[in-house]
Amino acid sequence: MLTPTALLLLAANVGLTAYTFQRQDLFQRLLFQIRPVLQGQWYRLITAGFLHVSWTHLLFNMLSLYFFAGVVEQRLGALGFLLLYLASLLGGNALSLALQRKNLSYSAVGASGAVSGVVYAAIVFNPGMKLAFILLPIPFPAWIFGIGFILYSMYGMNKGSDGIGHEAHLGGALSGLLLAISLRPDLAQQHPLTLIYIAVPAAVFLVIRLVKPGLLGMTQPTGKENWDLDDHYRAQRKAREDEFNRILEKIQATGRESLTEEEENFLNRHAR
Repeated sequence: MLTPTALLLLAANVGLTAYTFQRQDLFQRLLFQIRPVLQGQWYRLITAGFLHVSWTHLLFNMLSLYFFAGVVEQRLGALGFLLLYLASLLGGNALSLALQRKNLSYSAVGASGAVSGVVYAAIVFNPGMKLAFILLPIPFPAWIFGIGFILYSMYGMNKGSDGIGHEAHLGGALSGLLLAISLRPDLAQQHPLTLIYIAVPAAVFLVIRLVKPGLLGMTQPTGKENWDLDDHYRAQRKAREDEFNRILEKIQATGRESLTEEEENFLNRHAR
């Protein structure tokens, strides 16, 4: 169910994503990247959550928002839902920053952290609701998905080599879960075992990961950029760089007046 608040968030995600497809200079200024954030550009912890690397990336996040937003906004109201969405987004990127702070080449975009928070808030309020997926069409209780996704995120974080932003997923999920409990403790207390099964393993894992990562055989950062499944974006960026360099070489050889209108427009769009 797409509530008015969720519709506003969806429009913001679609609008900014579409705009930055045409303005990669702006994309670079808004994405989550360790070095600029540590240098004081804290706004990236929020703005990166409204950027996506492809329409497919955006579609998966917005579909999840569509299916779970109604359950949460119905119980928290519009303001509570918006607060939970933004807090989950911030919590996901904050955990990424804490765990990846020494990997200065780490980058990420996407609403996954915020959406994970919405999903887990929905599970807190209604753990027995039935879920089904294209690859798994048999309905099963939401609390099973909640436990499974937490375990998968912990495994992915420990492996550290699949290009998925597991830190943001886990941080967003736990932020949404905790804020849902804080805002509606009366509803959360109806399902205490669900909270224990989800929160306790994640909390223990994070404490070990932050304090004694060697116990987990943690994979060290590779120095590769993490774009949350975005080989697509890197290919696009390489093509733009090649075209930009070709145009500069043409200017050097024959002068700027030799450029075609298309080449001139490309240069104006992508010059720094």
